[in-house]
Amino acid sequence: MAKELIIMPNWLGDCALALSVVHRKTTMQHTSITLLVHQPLVSLCGALCGHPIIPFNRSTWAGYNAALRQVRDQHFDAVSVLPPSFSSALFSFLTRAKKRRGISGELRGPLLTRALPHSLRDCSRHLTYEYAMVLETDFMPPEYWQGFKIDKPENFAGCIVFCPGSKYGPAKQWKGFAALAELLPGKEIVVLGDVGDTPAAEAIESAAPDRVKNLAGKTSLVEAARIISHARVVVANDSGLMHCAGFMGTPVVGIFGSTSPAWTRPLGGKVRIAHVKTDCSPCFKRTCRYKDCHCLARISADMVLALMNQLVPDKI
Repeated sequence: MAKELIIMPNWLGDCALALSVVHRKTTMQHTSITLLVHQPLVSLCGALCGHPIIPFNRSTWAGYNAALRQVRDQHFDAVSVLPPSFSSALFSFLTRAKKRRGISGELRGPLLTRALPHSLRDCSRHLTYEYAMVLETDFMPPEYWQGFKIDKPENFAGCIVFCPGSKYGPAKQWKGFAALAELLPGKEIVVLGDVGDTPAAEAIESAAPDRVKNLAGKTSLVEAARIISHARVVVANDSGLMHCAGFMGTPVVGIFGSTSPAWTRPLGGKVRIAHVKTDCSPCFKRTCRYKDCHCLARISADMVLALMNQLVPDKI
């Protein structure tokens, strides 16, 4: 049986999308697959798939070399490179695997034995198409993904989840979550995110202090994923947690500003997109050049509530 190493994306959202393609490849091909996973995502990937994982701590030479030694010791026949960076292609070259496959660009061509056209990185087409081509498996439109549930949390099952953050930058961070909380009288809301999302989470908590549980920066990724997996509905910016919701088949309203839902919509059929087309969107910028993020500002809390009501069997 051929042994394949898959270098997974470093961003949480991209990693969740890639995992869906890995799952599909596993069901269709007889291949021994191991994942090289960015260290902060190891525990979550372990909960979301059954493949062996090699942790990759690229922030130190010791961690980098430890991962490289472990890969070399396993003598992989092939390496598939999902991230588009030069450094990921270089790592694949250093593994000494005879087959190294990924998209071209950023001077990666000489490092790969099969450099696919850079045109595969097409923002008008869902990102999982690119991953499917790199992994040599069939593409399935994102809406056909059936979801992958994990264990229920001890608390908060069936709650409404807000994810107001996005590490990419403020051009992806909708400011209407507090107003949305006020439109949900009597509903229990859990706010998830990392420490950097604390100000946004506290604003939501202030809007409905008796109904909002602020867990931003207080959970691990696996704990957050458990809550999301069994939520009634998730409202999230285009972010890693939004993609976790889609991966697990949880109903999700994805809020898009500077990015494109055509490229990175959440997985699954229980998805609604809050997106208002403007002349400048999608710009894919971290910050708005006009300083007002009007692509996001035009999305009202009422609009998002209406989308939430489309996703649940009885109106919220």
